[in-house]
Amino acid sequence: RGVLGTAGILGGPRGLLGHGGLLGGGGLLGVLGEDGLLSTVQGLTGLRIVGLTLPRVSLRLLPGVGVHLNLYTRVALDAKCLLGLLDIAVEVNVTARVRLTMDSTGYPKLVAEGCDTLLGGIKVRLLRGLLPVVDNLLASVLNGLLPNLLCPVVNIALGLVNDQLGLVNSLVPLGVLGSIQYTVSSLPLVTSQFLEVDLNAVVRQAAGGLVDIPLGTPETVPMPPRVPMPPLPPMADTSNSQLGLSVSFLSSALSVLQKEGALDLNIPTGVFPELPPLTTSTLGALVPAVFKAYPESHELLVKIAVPKAPVVTLKKNKGAIQLRATAEVMVIHSNDVQKSLCLLNIDAFLLAQFSVKDNKLKIRVSLEKTGLSLVSSSIGDFDVSLLKVLVGQIFDVAFLPAVNSVLGAGVPLPRLLNIDFTNADIDVIEVRARVFPVVPP
Repeated sequence: RGVLGTAGILGGPRGLLGHGGLLGGGGLLGVLGEDGLLSTVQGLTGLRIVGLTLPRVSLRLLPGVGVHLNLYTRVALDAKCLLGLLDIAVEVNVTARVRLTMDSTGYPKLVAEGCDTLLGGIKVRLLRGLLPVVDNLLASVLNGLLPNLLCPVVNIALGLVNDQLGLVNSLVPLGVLGSIQYTVSSLPLVTSQFLEVDLNAVVRQAAGGLVDIPLGTPETVPMPPRVPMPPLPPMADTSNSQLGLSVSFLSSALSVLQKEGALDLNIPTGVFPELPPLTTSTLGALVPAVFKAYPESHELLVKIAVPKAPVVTLKKNKGAIQLRATAEVMVIHSNDVQKSLCLLNIDAFLLAQFSVKDNKLKIRVSLEKTGLSLVSSSIGDFDVSLLKVLVGQIFDVAFLPAVNSVLGAGVPLPRLLNIDFTNADIDVIEVRARVFPVVPP
């Protein structure tokens, strides 16, 4: 019955260690006991995420597989237990191995093969400081529950990325004259340094005819061999993406413009003040046979047409386009009757400059030189070189500005993970183009 006895301060039913005491069965140890707090923590209910800080995401490429994803965030949760509502804050590292695949429709797709969570810095407003065992037990419980809550977040994020990857396979308009169908040709290559995606680009006319043949489609007409894509130059340290366009693709895009007549131009007299008057008198001053056939002045109409697709040639740091045009000179008689005076072949060699704006490849050309030959004439043969200066003026003042206006609309580039190539640095690699015939629809 002393201080330490069965009825004392530490003993007895009401003592410190007694059944009803502070640390006894009905006290703190009871709270932590079989039906107390420890079992309560194990039986958390209603666990939900109520707050998530902006995650820090890091990626590492896995050669031949895809990417290793690491996501760090702070998570605020609440849950119910016998003691009431728990407010929990925890730091979480989520890691996942993600494989890059192709689905059955030919779209690239990221698929998570495994997901792990690592918890740290757990803070619980109600339980913190009671006993370390509570924190450890809570960490064990959360380790069992949080993966089911957070790993779906990874799948949601991958779903958003897959939506962007799906945009690579797209049909984009080439002005009003045609369209370009971009499709992923094969499973993208993953190395430790970069991800490489090869695309097919099928160029179509507005009427539906193909200018290029998609991979795997049987050829209905004899096709010349394609020009292989040369290796891309090393990527600069300041760049995070690189796009290579084949010379065949550029030729196909120009071929659409040619087939739709976008490069053709009629030039009447008086429309371009910079040109001398387009009359038989002006032409007769250069070619005497014209003056002899038309002593009285008549207005002329010059019809420039491009009957064949231009040929693109790429040399180091230089692009060139060889364009064969015809120029038919028509004499305007009374009642607007037109009669052909002569038909010329013009072999034009153009220098091409490339730029990217609004994620479109812009091409601008300037005249390097021309070659003339006479096809037919209603006034007999004459020295066609006498017209070289006038033809050069017509090209500089009228024809090339019209061509640049058409080319200035741009060739739309593929959409890849929202990458915008506007103002990109452009390297021209030496390779020669071959032109593909149009396949009837």
